[in-house]
Amino acid sequence: MKNPLNKLFVPLMSIIAVLILLMTLQSCSQEKQSENVAKDQTEAISAAWEESGEWVQKLSLSPSKIIRNASWGQDFASLQDTLELAESQPDKGKSYTLYFDDTDLNFSDITYIPNDQNKLTEIDFDIFVDSSEDVQPLIDKWKGYLDSKFGASEVKGQQILWAKDKNTRILLENVSTPKDPGIKLSFKSAN
Repeated sequence: MKNPLNKLFVPLMSIIAVLILLMTLQSCSQEKQSENVAKDQTEAISAAWEESGEWVQKLSLSPSKIIRNASWGQDFASLQDTLELAESQPDKGKSYTLYFDDTDLNFSDITYIPNDQNKLTEIDFDIFVDSSEDVQPLIDKWKGYLDSKFGASEVKGQQILWAKDKNTRILLENVSTPKDPGIKLSFKSAN
């Protein structure tokens, strides 16, 4: 007597082959969608950086990596900044000054801070501007760029915070005084 399973073998194998094919096609489609989302996000970040203005571009250097072409955990000795050293240096880390013009009124001190293993964990910007009217437009330019790169920000009084990125915490704050208008911008490793 013939085995009834023999009659089911070919149709059953065909169904399994079709299911495997469909699963493979779905997986390829999901990978392509992920690539497209990443490409769209990269393009959006680059566009926001291009629109951010001269000061944000000079301070950030490029939209790649975290900021100033640096990465968290990077060996501190490998940091390559061509700016002149700031007049005062922190106890731990290195500080540079970027002048935006010849007035000595528009500049930023940029401080790189390592951890105990001499790996980069923080970058701080103390940005000073000539006039208090220049502060809010600069904050708006930074916010537009950082919202695109690190996700939506949260406003708490004079502080703007970015904490959605799993690796980076950012604080942007208006620290203006009547004599010295400016902002403080801190990038810190979350790990």
